Amino acid sequence: MHNHEKPESHLCFKLGKVNRKIYRQCEGELAQFNITPAQFYALGVIFDDDGIKFKDLALQLDLDRSSLTGILDRMENKGFIERRADPSDRRSILIFLTDKSKEMRPDLYAIACGLNQKFMDKISPEELRILFKVLDEL
Repeated sequence: MHNHEKPESHLCFKLGKVNRKIYRQCEGELAQFNITPAQFYALGVIFDDDGIKFKDLALQLDLDRSSLTGILDRMENKGFIERRADPSDRRSILIFLTDKSKEMRPDLYAIACGLNQKFMDKISPEELRILFKVLDEL
Protein backbone atom coordinates (compact mmCIF):
# COMPACT_ATOMS: atom_id res chain seq x y z
CA MET A 1 0.00 0.00 0.00
CA HIS A 2 1.40 3.36 -1.02
CA ASN A 3 1.58 6.10 1.59
CA HIS A 4 -1.01 8.23 -0.26
CA GLU A 5 -3.47 5.32 -0.05
CA LYS A 6 -3.43 5.20 3.75
CA PRO A 7 -6.35 7.07 5.34
CA GLU A 8 -4.06 8.88 7.77
CA SER A 9 -2.27 10.52 4.84
CA HIS A 10 -5.46 12.31 3.79
CA LEU A 11 -6.41 15.73 5.14
CA CYS A 12 -10.12 14.84 5.37
CA PHE A 13 -9.30 11.80 7.52
CA LYS A 14 -7.01 13.77 9.85
CA LEU A 15 -9.45 16.65 10.24
CA GLY A 16 -12.34 14.25 10.81
CA LYS A 17 -10.40 12.34 13.46
CA VAL A 18 -9.49 15.53 15.34
CA ASN A 19 -13.05 16.81 15.01
CA ARG A 20 -14.50 13.60 16.45
CA LYS A 21 -12.04 13.64 19.37
CA ILE A 22 -12.81 17.26 20.23
CA TYR A 23 -16.56 16.66 19.78
CA ARG A 24 -16.48 13.70 22.20
CA GLN A 25 -14.68 15.76 24.85
CA CYS A 26 -17.15 18.63 24.42
CA GLU A 27 -20.05 16.17 24.55
CA GLY A 28 -18.79 14.79 27.85
CA GLU A 29 -18.39 18.23 29.42
CA LEU A 30 -21.78 19.50 28.21
CA ALA A 31 -23.70 16.37 29.26
CA GLN A 32 -24.21 17.77 32.76
CA PHE A 33 -26.43 20.44 31.17
CA ASN A 34 -28.28 17.92 28.98
CA ILE A 35 -27.02 19.74 25.90
CA THR A 36 -25.09 18.54 22.85
CA PRO A 37 -22.23 20.41 21.18
CA ALA A 38 -24.48 21.23 18.20
CA GLN A 39 -27.08 22.68 20.56
CA PHE A 40 -24.36 24.62 22.36
CA TYR A 41 -23.14 26.13 19.07
CA ALA A 42 -26.70 27.17 18.26
CA LEU A 43 -27.10 28.72 21.72
CA GLY A 44 -23.81 30.56 21.25
CA VAL A 45 -25.20 32.32 18.19
CA ILE A 46 -28.57 33.00 19.85
CA PHE A 47 -26.82 34.38 22.98
CA ASP A 48 -25.36 37.07 20.73
CA ASP A 49 -28.57 37.67 18.77
CA ASP A 50 -31.64 36.77 20.84
CA GLY A 51 -34.62 36.73 18.48
CA ILE A 52 -32.53 35.73 15.46
CA LYS A 53 -34.32 34.64 12.30
CA PHE A 54 -34.23 30.91 11.61
CA LYS A 55 -32.63 31.45 8.19
CA ASP A 56 -29.88 33.66 9.68
CA LEU A 57 -29.14 31.06 12.36
CA ALA A 58 -28.90 28.36 9.68
CA LEU A 59 -26.45 30.50 7.71
CA GLN A 60 -24.25 31.25 10.71
CA LEU A 61 -24.13 27.58 11.73
CA ASP A 62 -23.74 26.39 8.12
CA LEU A 63 -26.64 23.95 8.55
CA ASP A 64 -29.44 23.00 6.20
CA ARG A 65 -33.04 23.65 7.16
CA SER A 66 -33.88 20.09 8.22
CA SER A 67 -30.75 19.65 10.38
CA LEU A 68 -31.35 22.92 12.20
CA THR A 69 -35.05 22.12 12.65
CA GLY A 70 -34.13 18.89 14.44
CA ILE A 71 -31.63 20.65 16.70
CA LEU A 72 -34.14 23.38 17.55
CA ASP A 73 -36.94 20.84 18.16
CA ARG A 74 -34.82 19.11 20.79
CA MET A 75 -33.73 22.43 22.31
CA GLU A 76 -37.33 23.61 22.53
CA ASN A 77 -38.40 20.31 24.12
CA LYS A 78 -35.67 20.78 26.76
CA GLY A 79 -36.82 24.34 27.44
CA PHE A 80 -33.71 26.13 26.08
CA ILE A 81 -35.35 28.14 23.29
CA GLU A 82 -38.72 29.23 22.07
CA ARG A 83 -39.81 29.85 18.49
CA ARG A 84 -42.14 32.68 17.57
CA ALA A 85 -43.61 33.92 14.33
CA ASP A 86 -41.92 37.03 12.96
CA PRO A 87 -44.50 39.85 13.18
CA SER A 88 -42.92 41.55 10.14
CA ASP A 89 -42.87 38.37 7.97
CA ARG A 90 -45.37 35.57 8.47
CA ARG A 91 -43.11 33.06 6.69
CA SER A 92 -40.21 33.72 9.06
CA ILE A 93 -39.57 32.22 12.50
CA LEU A 94 -37.63 33.97 15.26
CA ILE A 95 -35.61 32.05 17.86
CA PHE A 96 -35.51 33.32 21.44
CA LEU A 97 -33.67 32.22 24.57
CA THR A 98 -35.60 31.09 27.62
CA ASP A 99 -34.75 32.08 31.18
CA LYS A 100 -33.33 28.56 31.62
CA SER A 101 -30.75 29.01 28.86
CA LYS A 102 -29.92 32.56 29.97
CA GLU A 103 -29.14 31.24 33.46
CA MET A 104 -26.88 28.52 32.01
CA ARG A 105 -24.87 30.92 29.87
CA PRO A 106 -22.01 31.66 32.31
CA ASP A 107 -21.50 27.98 33.13
CA LEU A 108 -21.64 26.94 29.47
CA TYR A 109 -19.10 29.57 28.48
CA ALA A 110 -16.80 28.57 31.34
CA ILE A 111 -16.82 24.99 30.04
CA ALA A 112 -16.33 26.08 26.43
CA CYS A 113 -13.48 28.43 27.29
CA GLY A 114 -11.82 25.78 29.42
CA LEU A 115 -12.00 23.18 26.66
CA ASN A 116 -10.80 25.65 24.07
CA GLN A 117 -7.82 26.56 26.23
CA LYS A 118 -7.06 22.89 26.88
CA PHE A 119 -6.81 22.23 23.13
CA MET A 120 -4.90 25.42 22.40
CA ASP A 121 -2.37 24.68 25.17
CA LYS A 122 -1.26 21.60 23.22
CA ILE A 123 0.46 23.73 20.58
CA SER A 124 2.66 26.81 20.57
CA PRO A 125 1.24 30.27 19.88
CA GLU A 126 3.03 30.32 16.51
CA GLU A 127 1.62 26.91 15.54
CA LEU A 128 -1.81 28.08 16.63
CA ARG A 129 -1.54 31.19 14.45
CA ILE A 130 -0.55 29.02 11.47
CA LEU A 131 -3.31 26.50 12.20
CA PHE A 132 -5.98 29.21 12.22
CA LYS A 133 -4.54 30.71 9.02
CA VAL A 134 -4.59 27.34 7.26
CA LEU A 135 -8.09 26.49 8.50
CA ASP A 136 -9.35 29.89 7.31
CA GLU A 137 -7.80 29.27 3.90
CA LEU A 138 -9.46 25.86 3.65
